[in-house]
Amino acid sequence: MMNRSRGSGSAHRGLGEWLVQRLTAVYLAGFVLWLTTRLYIAPPPDHVAWKAWMSGGAVRAVFALFFLALVLHAWAGMRSVFLDYLKPLWLRFVVQAITAIVLLLCVFWAAQILLIPVAA
Repeated sequence: MMNRSRGSGSAHRGLGEWLVQRLTAVYLAGFVLWLTTRLYIAPPPDHVAWKAWMSGGAVRAVFALFFLALVLHAWAGMRSVFLDYLKPLWLRFVVQAITAIVLLLCVFWAAQILLIPVAA
């Protein structure tokens, strides 16, 4: 009888993580290019102008997508590293839980920045 190795999951799971990593990387790169170009061409001269620019719905949406892409990119990358290098299941679980909590706190922080208006 032949000894066969059994897979630990779906063969397509890696493709999904790869796609998330690549699509978020493309958005992050495009965002950085857009932001640096925008700030180089027409930088806000003062805090009032910066707040006025950031209060626009389109700008907030672009920044919200940036934060979302950043968190997804970080999670997909860190998860892959944890799966590759942290062999004990309990250690992997603890480290992934801590990472998820930190990333979730970053999402709440970004939401606070984007959704709560700052008094002048």
